Amino acid sequence: MIINKCKQALTIAWAATAVAVPTNPAAGDILTFQQGVNGYDRGQDTSIRWAYGVNFGDTPGYDHSHPGDPGSYELRNTNSGSSEILEVGQFYHHILGGVGGGVFSLEAGPTYRYSRMMIRFRDVFGTAEGQVPSDATIAKATLKLYNTFDLGAEGSAGNAFMGDTVGGPGGVTLDNLHAEPKLNGGKISVYPLLSSIKYGKSDGAAVKGETTAEWKRRGKEMWAATFNKGLWETPNDPIIAQFFGPRDFNDPYIGHQAGPPFDATVTPGVTADYDSSHPGAVEVFQDATEEFKVFDVTGLIDFVTGEGIFLTVLLPDESELPTMEQNFGNAYRSHEFGGTDASADDIATRPLLVIELGDATIPGDANGDGVVDVGDLGIVGANFGSTIATWPDGDFNGDGHVDVSDLGIIGANWSAAQTTGSTTSLIPEPATLTLLGLGVLGLPRRRRQKGHWNGHTRFAGRT
Repeated sequence: MIINKCKQALTIAWAATAVAVPTNPAAGDILTFQQGVNGYDRGQDTSIRWAYGVNFGDTPGYDHSHPGDPGSYELRNTNSGSSEILEVGQFYHHILGGVGGGVFSLEAGPTYRYSRMMIRFRDVFGTAEGQVPSDATIAKATLKLYNTFDLGAEGSAGNAFMGDTVGGPGGVTLDNLHAEPKLNGGKISVYPLLSSIKYGKSDGAAVKGETTAEWKRRGKEMWAATFNKGLWETPNDPIIAQFFGPRDFNDPYIGHQAGPPFDATVTPGVTADYDSSHPGAVEVFQDATEEFKVFDVTGLIDFVTGEGIFLTVLLPDESELPTMEQNFGNAYRSHEFGGTDASADDIATRPLLVIELGDATIPGDANGDGVVDVGDLGIVGANFGSTIATWPDGDFNGDGHVDVSDLGIIGANWSAAQTTGSTTSLIPEPATLTLLGLGVLGLPRRRRQKGHWNGHTRFAGRT
């Protein structure tokens, strides 16, 4: 009788909500957000990129002490807020390296290019038509990015491109063999941004206030550790060039203005820029085909719709570097693809966020298959103890935890009991709960971690 009354109360509450907001999507609906489609125009993305030349200063007759060069101003400090293509990866740039004074040589090379991407979808949650209710259960969130040809050395450098020939030592003319646009594959990682950045609109040399490889907001706030402030020479190692830009949560050099062996001084009060240890983080290999690449960002939905997410590439091996024939990463069409004159086909390949609303009509149904059974019990077991959980993780009461309360909800709604037709049998016997508990203890568990949002704990789910 009590259960029936609870069901009636829930039904009345749901009906009242449906009448008050008739345009709100219902459980089981799928909503999509894409710039320029159905009036949606609140997407933002940007990238930062920089060049790195090895053996800086070498000439045919002089072997320098082999420091590297972080690259020209335009490459090192580029905000690509209006770019139609945003690169994510490590790319071979050109075969030459810098000597100084506008002189280049084969010995002072090659030069590599690094690119990173940030993206977000604003105003996804709300009460307007087409928005996701703030209290909705998110069954799954998918980010789709269309991989296409990278910018190549000339396209990425813009006006800073040196040309097909350049001056070499002694006034000779050298051919500037450079990388042409190509399709690329690599292990792409998607991490939550922990601090706000400036999504600027320039494409080229950045202006004050915009995101660059050195600054979150140029002239205002640097990344947690940049390794490049005031340094035009870094150790002759392309891998260290990855220290430009955002700093990870567990990075030992957070707050350093320049990394060892230059200056180990830490700037107090500097926090991380992103968190690769977040349980919702994504690391997936994406091949070199030209098509939409799919990322499950369910565990990052608060960041995708908030400050944004950070995309970078993980090299297959730190000793393996890109070549003229092969790069590591992807290049994605941006929110701006096609520009103001974008065709329907252009718009169709812009970044796409797909949100599937969960069906919360059956408490304890974590996988949404319409029954509460061992499949749902396995999900609770795998996530038991989690403190940043959502409904698909087994958090049925919306407190962000997967614990005995959620186990009790499974027991109270066990589908096998419902088949008896007796409402009292929805409450299992103590022996049944014991068996369920033993089952949970015997299942593998997810590592317990906390999410971080500007240094504070934040649940990834919405309640």
